[in-house]
Amino acid sequence: MNRTTSPTVDTLAPEAVDVEDIAWRVLRAHLRSTGALAPDEAAVNVHTWIPAGARKVRRRMFIQVDVHGVPVGVAKVPLSEHDPKLAFEFDVLRRLAPGFPLAHPQPLERVGAGFCMTHLAGLDLPAVPGLASGPQEFWRVLRPVVDTVAALHLAQDEAGTAMSPEQAAAQYVRRPLFGVEHADRALRRARLGPTHGDLGPWNVRYDPEHAAVRILDFEDYRPVGVTGMDVLNLLVTCALVVFPDYRERGFDWLYEQVFNGDHWFPAALATGIRHYAAATGQSAAAVCDLTPLMCQWLIERITAEGRDTTGMFYRTFADRYLSSRPTWVGSLDD
Repeated sequence: MNRTTSPTVDTLAPEAVDVEDIAWRVLRAHLRSTGALAPDEAAVNVHTWIPAGARKVRRRMFIQVDVHGVPVGVAKVPLSEHDPKLAFEFDVLRRLAPGFPLAHPQPLERVGAGFCMTHLAGLDLPAVPGLASGPQEFWRVLRPVVDTVAALHLAQDEAGTAMSPEQAAAQYVRRPLFGVEHADRALRRARLGPTHGDLGPWNVRYDPEHAAVRILDFEDYRPVGVTGMDVLNLLVTCALVVFPDYRERGFDWLYEQVFNGDHWFPAALATGIRHYAAATGQSAAAVCDLTPLMCQWLIERITAEGRDTTGMFYRTFADRYLSSRPTWVGSLDD
C-alpha cells in the first residue's frame, strides 16, 4: 500500500493507530461486500486525515483506501479512550432500512472502537462552487439539499407517537422551554419525525454535476425528534461560508447579516425555510422560531463532549433571537 498523511495539529497521539492494519481491514471488508477480486498491492493507496477545527477532545482519524485511484472505503477511528458515539453511529447505519430516504455510507464492519464504511462521492457542501455567489446560485445548490431533508422528515408518520414536542426536545436540551412566547409556541406546534441531529453543511456531500445529495455522520440520529432543527442548522450555518469576515467582525455582526442586514442572505434564508415548511406541512414562521432551540442543542451537544463553544455563533444567535424576534419572520406565512 502507498500511504499519504494529511498535515494536522493533534494532541491525542494519532501515531498510536495501526493505520496499515486498519487499511487492510477496510480493503477486505470492501472485497467481501462487492465480491471484487483482490487488487495488486501497488494499486492500493491509503490516505489519512484528522479533520481540522475546534475539536480538541474525542477527535477522530479517517483512513481512506483507494484502489486504482477510486475510493472504496473509509474507516472512522477514535483518538480517545472514551468515544461512545462511533459505536452508536455504526448501529444506526446498520439499522437504517433499505428505503431510507437519505443517501448515506453503508457500514462495512466494526474496527476496534470505530468502524469502516463505504465512501461517499461528491464535494463537501461548503466547497461547492457558487454557494456564496448570490441568492440564485445559493438556492440552486441548496434546494436539492432542503428537498432531501424534507424527505427524511416525511419518511414516516409520527402523528401517533405518544411523545410530545416538549418531550422530543428534551432529548436535545435540558430545558426545552425558554419562557419566551415565540420560541415556546414554535416548539409546542413543532413537527416530529426522524432527524439527523447534526446537519451542518460539512456533513453534506454534494455532486454539482447531478445535484446529488449524500449525508454523512449519523452520530446524533434520532427516529423521533424535532425536525425543523435540521433544516435550520443546514441553512443558518451556511452563513459561515457566505460571510467569512465573521472571524474578524464577530458574531453580533454575523447575526445582523443573517437576520437583519441588507445582504441577500436573509431573503435566501426565508426562501429555504418557506420551501421546507411547504414540503413538510408546517408554518414557516414556526420553523424559523426554532432557531434558539437549534442553537441550544448544539451548545449542549458540544459541551457534553468536553469542547468549548465560545468560538461558535450559537450562544449569540440564541440570545439575540430570544430577546428580539427578527421582524420579517412574522410574514413568512403570508
